[in-house]
Amino acid sequence: MLIQLFASLALAADPVTLEIGSKAPPISVETWVKGDEVKGFESGKVYVVEFWATWCGPCVASIPHLTKLQKTHPEAVIMGVAASERGKKDQPDARLAGLKTFVDKQGDGMAYRVAFDQDGSMDTAWMEASGQQGIPCTFIVGKDGMIEWIGHPMEMDAPLQGVLGGSWNRQKAKAALVIKQEMEAFVMRELPKLVATAERSGDWAPVTQRMDALAAKAADPTQIRMMKFQVLAEAGQGAEAMATARQLMDANIGSGGFNMLAWTIATDMPDNVRDLKLALVAADKAVALSKGQDGSILDTQARVHWELGDAAKALQIQRTAVELAEKAGVEPDLLADLKASLAQYEKAAAGK
Repeated sequence: MLIQLFASLALAADPVTLEIGSKAPPISVETWVKGDEVKGFESGKVYVVEFWATWCGPCVASIPHLTKLQKTHPEAVIMGVAASERGKKDQPDARLAGLKTFVDKQGDGMAYRVAFDQDGSMDTAWMEASGQQGIPCTFIVGKDGMIEWIGHPMEMDAPLQGVLGGSWNRQKAKAALVIKQEMEAFVMRELPKLVATAERSGDWAPVTQRMDALAAKAADPTQIRMMKFQVLAEAGQGAEAMATARQLMDANIGSGGFNMLAWTIATDMPDNVRDLKLALVAADKAVALSKGQDGSILDTQARVHWELGDAAKALQIQRTAVELAEKAGVEPDLLADLKASLAQYEKAAAGK
């Protein structure tokens, strides 16, 4: 169902009261688990306040990056605020103990301050007030105590460097965040209605026109174009989806993004519109970005060669894909799928 595509983004229904350009709320945590206590925001210093949790996979994956940033920019104060630890609310000591155990195990791999927001006061004052619904989420507080940037910690390198160096444009950042929030609201509230209407009428022009308008306003239209491609491909609008795929070929969408494009073009597009040469370019990009070490991505590359009629090449690549998947210990269902494709290619190569 197309509606499943809309669940990855969410926007708070309550009005936003904390935004870029707002004065940073106070620091109100019960316990400093690691590093020196930060009582307030000193004038002339830059602070990074990251909201995270030990159970959050993307949060844990961001720890090495935050550590690297702290070592690269020792003049900045980076703190991870654990405001969403699981456990019974009336047993804060147990939640704190779990947090301490986790942080202790990280050792020098978590080389920045860590705090425990026991009562959720910082979560309310920062996350809820700014309409942020997911973690990890990072706020950069500038030298004047004002919010300079809000976003994912893996995307804050340039903003942090700009704030520290004095080249950061707060108003431009605020405008970009407004556009992002508008897009999130569109995805969750407007797009499902537009899609439902298009499915009934068969007229997808209002959907594409609205998404194109959002892309034109965005500093980086990549995300909305990726969503547009997925929506149109799922809806069977092959020609429009292929046009969008061509726009994405020079975008920074990572190995996963190019892999998705290649697989969708090769396996889901109607024969009269699919461009297998473009699918191969996308597949090759995905393999290069993953350094040829991801079995599932090689599986896609093999499939594209198979669809192009080169069974020998598909077989060669698929053998490597299965070997890598076995070494990586992938899920049994995925490995079974890879092996099924391998058997298909082997049968074709044997002339059976």
